[in-house]
Amino acid sequence: MLSDIERKLLRILYNFSHQQRRIPTMNEFEIKTGRRPEQIKQALLGLEKNNYITWEDKSSTQQILIIEAWERGVSKPKSQQSQSNLDYWTQY
Repeated sequence: MLSDIERKLLRILYNFSHQQRRIPTMNEFEIKTGRRPEQIKQALLGLEKNNYITWEDKSSTQQILIIEAWERGVSKPKSQQSQSNLDYWTQY
């Protein structure tokens, strides 16, 4: 089970990477979470330890790769479960 900060960072990583097509900087993480860089780095290391991300070059957040974007054991939101919109047109 992820801590609150780890869960929040995982959501930020996923959403930011899909909307902005890049990984947020440490400064952007600070703004979005309201946490200090040390807390953010510890949470990112926790995500890496639990195999949610890989982070080889720890000097930059731009090297983070997302392995698993959702916490294990938690169901994904409906909009993320289906990749097509076929249900919208066929189930009414």
